[in-house]
Amino acid sequence: MIYICGDSFCTSDKDSDIIPWHEKIPNSKSLGEVCASNLLISLQLDYALACNPSFIIVNFTSCTRGEIIRGEEFIAYTILNSVGDKLTKAERIAVELHTKHIYNINLEIYRNKCIIESVLKRLVKSNIPFIFDQGGFEHKQDNKYFTDYNQYRSKWCLWDYGDSHRHRPYFHITDQNIHNKIAEYYSEQTR
Repeated sequence: MIYICGDSFCTSDKDSDIIPWHEKIPNSKSLGEVCASNLLISLQLDYALACNPSFIIVNFTSCTRGEIIRGEEFIAYTILNSVGDKLTKAERIAVELHTKHIYNINLEIYRNKCIIESVLKRLVKSNIPFIFDQGGFEHKQDNKYFTDYNQYRSKWCLWDYGDSHRHRPYFHITDQNIHNKIAEYYSEQTR
């Protein structure tokens, strides 16, 4: 089984007529979640590794994501807006206060860099074939991050093709031809 870890670019949207790229890859399962942080993507990887996958595709995300714990559940959010998020009013106020008074973008870049490097190290150590996409992490920064792992880097950065600033479809890429090309590329990589 091929496991796919990531944020909303790796999710489905039942209300969309577009078939997302990951649904076109045979023998695959996407663990992607709308608004997933890199920490949640790291947890997705832990789950995938425990399932003895044949291949893993990882798509990382922006450092403007976070999570709170409600009971036993992780609730993902973005600090940029509250459209469609699952936070209660009190949780949203707490996130807004944290963002305004505590959040530091440079510290978050560093924290997320450490999380992503940890994921990549675990993948290499696992000896399970994989490919990754830097995604929204420092998007458009000329791939200056994670150069030690370039041999595993995807030629597709899904964030380059997100053409929807709306909440839906969740996977943001609204051109079926792009989904088809991404699926073809990843299908070739996982053979």
